[in-house]
Amino acid sequence: MIEFSCSRTSEDNTPVIRDIEIAKFAQCVLYDYRPELLTYTSYGEDPYYEPALLDPYDFANNYLGSNIEVHDIYTESDKDVIAGAAVFNLQKVKVFDKEHMCTREILVPPGTILLDSETTKNWHKGFEFFTIMHECGHLMLHQKVYRRQPEQGFYTTGNVPDAAGNAVLCMRSNIGRGGGALRTSEDFREHQANTFAGCMLMPPRIFIPYVQKQMKQFNRFEDELMVTHTVNDGSREYWRYRDVVRQAAKQFGVSIRAAEVQMTKYGLQADPKDEKIKEARRRLRMYQSLYR
Repeated sequence: MIEFSCSRTSEDNTPVIRDIEIAKFAQCVLYDYRPELLTYTSYGEDPYYEPALLDPYDFANNYLGSNIEVHDIYTESDKDVIAGAAVFNLQKVKVFDKEHMCTREILVPPGTILLDSETTKNWHKGFEFFTIMHECGHLMLHQKVYRRQPEQGFYTTGNVPDAAGNAVLCMRSNIGRGGGALRTSEDFREHQANTFAGCMLMPPRIFIPYVQKQMKQFNRFEDELMVTHTVNDGSREYWRYRDVVRQAAKQFGVSIRAAEVQMTKYGLQADPKDEKIKEARRRLRMYQSLYR
């Protein structure tokens, strides 16, 4: 397994790193795990983009060596729910026991990924897969933040650890979120985990050419950039753009929102204002440099 390293960190060991560096790391991980996920077939001069889909369960189990458990994870928030969690140390986590209608604590081994039962509903498959890869991102990128060393000791009651460190409890509203201000170290870590998940499930080497091919079919393709309004203005271009997003989401097994966020990150769509288009073109060239 390829280990993550970062030359710059904040005081709490949060990596200080650009998104493009996380994309490079994700690409190296994919090459190490299953290089066929970064290839496509070609018939003559016309490439046929049919990307192989990453299986998050297989990646977590067989590459990271992580167990995935499903529980009704308890939260005191009445505005948001926990989608998943990454557990770095032997630790108790509070869950809701539906059978006895009460909360209880379960002892969770280090390296475990927890999914809330609501996250695994059949109609949430894209969100479920993204959540798993988001938690894998935490486990790969943030060991120095959360991992407790043996010499630091444990808080115990008898022989059972009460708290061997912090599990990363990730709220539903943070998974796959694009944009927004990053103010705290936690904001940056959630953003980094989202970036890792997006680049693993929709690697630029495959995702960018696939989306560009879809754009060409709609005759709305200028300098390898989808130029469209960012709100529903009822135009033909907007609905063509939505068709491209839906097709990309279906092809890569993610939610429509995740596909849209990744298209924006890679510079494949932008607001039709001049400064927005220039920035999108810069991002597109940057991510294309990973494979050209």
